[in-house]
Amino acid sequence: MKRVFTIVAISYSLLLISCNNSNSKPSIKDNSVRNIEVEKVDYSGVDSEVLLKHIMAHFDLAQYQLGKEKLTSLISSRPDLIDSLELNELKSNFDNKLAQIEAKEANLAEAARKARMPNAAKKMRTYKEGKITYYIDKTSPEFDSKECFYAYFVKDNIGEVKLKFKIRYVDTKWLDIENFMITVNQLDHSLTGSITKSETKGKKKYKHELLDMVIDSPENFKTLNAIANGDKATALYVGKLDYRKREISKEQCTAIRNVIDAYLFMGGENYLKSTKVEYTNTEE
Repeated sequence: MKRVFTIVAISYSLLLISCNNSNSKPSIKDNSVRNIEVEKVDYSGVDSEVLLKHIMAHFDLAQYQLGKEKLTSLISSRPDLIDSLELNELKSNFDNKLAQIEAKEANLAEAARKARMPNAAKKMRTYKEGKITYYIDKTSPEFDSKECFYAYFVKDNIGEVKLKFKIRYVDTKWLDIENFMITVNQLDHSLTGSITKSETKGKKKYKHELLDMVIDSPENFKTLNAIANGDKATALYVGKLDYRKREISKEQCTAIRNVIDAYLFMGGENYLKSTKVEYTNTEE
C-alpha cells in the first residue's frame, strides 16, 4: 500500500492524458500520448513550514479540496516529514471531510437524477449480441481499438440488468496493470478486477490491457457514482513497475452519469441506499 500511495503522490507532478474517443485506426499518437494542458500550481518552492500552516488554515476554513491538493504536494516533495509532522493522519482528516461532502452531494443529486431518469434511455446507443442488449452512452467510443474509460449496462431476454465498467489501456509495452486508483475532487477511490491482455497483429504490435467488470457491490457503485457526479476526476493505472495517469473529462463523467440514470430507470439494482454515508452540516 505504501508503494501505491507513493505513486499517487509523485504522479501529481505528471502531465494528464485523456482517453481518445475517435474512430480512426489505433495509434499511440491518438491513444496514449496526447497531452492536455492542465492548469496547476506548483507548491514545491514554498517552505514546508509555511505550506503546512496554509494546509491547516484551509482545513479550519473548510477548504478541503485545496488543502488536500497542497498536502499531497507536501507529502510528495518532503516524504521525510511524513512521520514527524503526522502528515498521514492529517491526510486521513482531510479524506474524512471530503468523504462527508461527497456523500452529501450524492444524496442531494438524487432529486436531480429522478427528474432525468425518464429521458435517460434516449441518450443510449444500443446493439444486440444474441439474447443480450447492450446500452452505451452515445458519446462513448464505438470501437475496441481505442483507450477508453466508460460505463455501460446489459439486459438479457428475461429482463435482468447488469451495470458494467470498462477501462482499456493501449501502448507498445505492457504496463501489467494491477489496479486503478481514481481521484474525484481530491478524494481517492480504488477499483480492482481481472485484467485481460491482448496484442494486435501487424507490423507494429500494440498491447491492450482491459478491465471489463460488473459493478455488483455497493463500494464499486459508490466509486462509479462519485465519478459521475464529480467536478474533476483523474485515474491512475498502477502497474507492477510503472504507472500511467489519465484525466477523466467532464464529458466522460456525464456519460457515466447518463448510463447510471438509464440503468436505474430500466430496473437495475439500486445500490444508492447502501452507499449513503452520514454527514454533518458544519460546511453549510
